[in-house]
Amino acid sequence: MSHFKGPDINKALPHFRPNTSFLQMLEDSLRKNGNTLALIDRETEKGITRADILQQSTSVASGLANVGVTAGDYVILCCDKNILSYTLLLGTMFTGATAVLAPIPLADTLDELTYGFKIKGVFCDSKYLSSVKKSVNKFKNQPSFLLTTNTQDSTFMSIINCKKEFRIYEVKDVKTHVPLILFSSGTTGVPKGIQISDIGIQLSGSYFSDSKRPKSLLVATPLFWYSAIATFISSIFTHCLLYLSDSKDVKENLEFIEKMKVETWFTGTGTMPSYINEPSVKLYDLTSLKKVFAGGEVVLDSVSKEFETKVLGGRIKLGTAYGSTECGLITADIQGVPESEDRSGSCGKVVPGVEIKILDDEGHLVSPGTIGEIWIKTLAVTPGYWGRPDLNSSMFDNDGFFRNGDAGYFDPEGNLYLRGRVCDLINFRGHKFSPTELEDIIISHLSVMDVAVVSKPHSCDIHHATAFVVRKPGYNVSENEIMGFVNGKVNEPQKLRGGVRFLDTLPRTIIGKVVRQKLREYASNDPLH
Repeated sequence: MSHFKGPDINKALPHFRPNTSFLQMLEDSLRKNGNTLALIDRETEKGITRADILQQSTSVASGLANVGVTAGDYVILCCDKNILSYTLLLGTMFTGATAVLAPIPLADTLDELTYGFKIKGVFCDSKYLSSVKKSVNKFKNQPSFLLTTNTQDSTFMSIINCKKEFRIYEVKDVKTHVPLILFSSGTTGVPKGIQISDIGIQLSGSYFSDSKRPKSLLVATPLFWYSAIATFISSIFTHCLLYLSDSKDVKENLEFIEKMKVETWFTGTGTMPSYINEPSVKLYDLTSLKKVFAGGEVVLDSVSKEFETKVLGGRIKLGTAYGSTECGLITADIQGVPESEDRSGSCGKVVPGVEIKILDDEGHLVSPGTIGEIWIKTLAVTPGYWGRPDLNSSMFDNDGFFRNGDAGYFDPEGNLYLRGRVCDLINFRGHKFSPTELEDIIISHLSVMDVAVVSKPHSCDIHHATAFVVRKPGYNVSENEIMGFVNGKVNEPQKLRGGVRFLDTLPRTIIGKVVRQKLREYASNDPLH
């Protein structure tokens, strides 16, 4: 049946210390080999040593303590990912306060995201100041400070340059202490604040041992993504050199990989089509890359293969992993897939310390190969949603499994295959199937740049599959062509009975996930289909 456990956590993860705060572990790790480079910023190409990260972060913590920040407070960061923002993040957490990483595209809605909680202070880059001020002015209780990071403001400078001695906050309970809040993608409404525990951060940063660690890693996801936090913590634990990029420019990132001879690259799944369709991608020497991972949402098999061929030159396979902000890393294939094996579409096996079961609508375990709802048990699970106790009780069962809301299945060997969200499954006369099955076919059409398939309600059949397609520039493929291309390759229930619509772009969330709810509304309100 579909119930798998990862390896024993104590044997598999030598860095994991379940009774020690990750803050103390960070301090210890940063003191070791302090003169070695820890971070290099793509934009400035400037680096910082491990010792300097510790010194600057404790200066920030001391400065924050001077202005009254203490354990239990909330400090918002609305910043691009760079060396300074990481020191502000660590400095905030070193005080015992909770760092709230605001999604930059939603900087003007901080009043909605914070659920009326009293915010002690706000750091933001100057280019986001107007939006941040607009939302902060709506707070019931005004923060003690609102400071921009790239100015010579005297208060800001006094915080980051404070010379007073500071002792890092001593965490009493690593399971309940919350040093960090991140936000959900917002596919179903206002993003939810997700509390990340001390032990959760430590566990997410512990999956690479010294023997498996990359020498260098480029992270091309925003600061407010969990991947930007987990990879940073992991790099400190394992002495890996971390390259930082916030650029959405494909050429800039490819040029940086070539110049710095980056060994491992983590990018968002939503950016993969941009790399695939970049005409100059073959001009860059990416042979230094040994591993590449992508995260964010389901990676279509055809997109993965095209990325491997066009971007990676067929040398290496795209790394497989699956995680969520609520649970951290869930499954992965850290060692990569042997060339002799075909696990196309797999997210890998359950990682140490994690247990997964897949249930049907009645709460029974499904058989391998059968799609069901994924439930997860892990030490890294969120203590709960920020300010939303109404959600917390319904997210766990009596055995401590978290209701993730994702759909997927295991093969007999325990490899997990993700099939999107449970609410996105299409039900044709009782036959449920994943939209990714159709999307994988449509994206393989030469004229298609992007696609999403959703359900359209039907009075007799329950749902009809409906496709939203973005054409490649210069192509004018028709609805009938797409329907004919798909319907000849699928079973009767999966045919595109809801038709095909063409859009200039697909609606996406702040982290690049397709907003399928909006597409379902488009489909339901279209009288022509």
